[in-house]
Amino acid sequence: MNPLIRILCLLVLAAMLPALSLPLLALLALLLVAAQAWAGSLPRLLQGVLRLRWLFLAIFVLYLGFTPGDPWLASLPGLSREGLYEGARRALVLFDLLAAVYLLLALTRLEALVQGLVQLLYPLRVFGFDPTVFARRLALAMDRVGALQAQVAAIRAHGRGWLDGAAALMRDLEQTSLVPASAARGAAPDSTLASTAASLPRWWEWPLPPLLALLLWKLPL
Repeated sequence: MNPLIRILCLLVLAAMLPALSLPLLALLALLLVAAQAWAGSLPRLLQGVLRLRWLFLAIFVLYLGFTPGDPWLASLPGLSREGLYEGARRALVLFDLLAAVYLLLALTRLEALVQGLVQLLYPLRVFGFDPTVFARRLALAMDRVGALQAQVAAIRAHGRGWLDGAAALMRDLEQTSLVPASAARGAAPDSTLASTAASLPRWWEWPLPPLLALLLWKLPL
């Protein structure tokens, strides 16, 4: 599937998720987890969920404690059943969106993803926005993320405190060139973008995002 269509499907899913019911969100979460396992990126998804664990907890607690309705337990009148339902639903919305993003990253090469974003943002050229410059900067930033994560993991492996670890990371950043490995090997950013310059989506791919929106809209909410 063309990267542009993948991105459009992700945007459609993100727009429709808040309107889905708890059972549908749970079913979608199971499907996304199965797809992550098939793609071999389930550990990466788990790491992403752990990074957002306090946000998940905050969403659940806020809806559980501040949504009016029938008490969940007679001894805890401040916690409503409606809050429990809505807190779980909102947490699943965030989980499904996170899983969909990680699945897109797992199934799409960086160059193809950047090129899809260039195509998506191309209409903004009429306002003076250059999507190619944006794509080049995004590619450099995303290429550097992996190296930074490896540095952070190495610092944690030495058992340093967070202050010492932050200082060590800053020293590494100052001493290490921020040019990504692909550029160090002589690959020019323009040639990387040109390698995916690429074709627009095929005619039968264009209806997929509207069909996904229609499918989610027609599901029993």
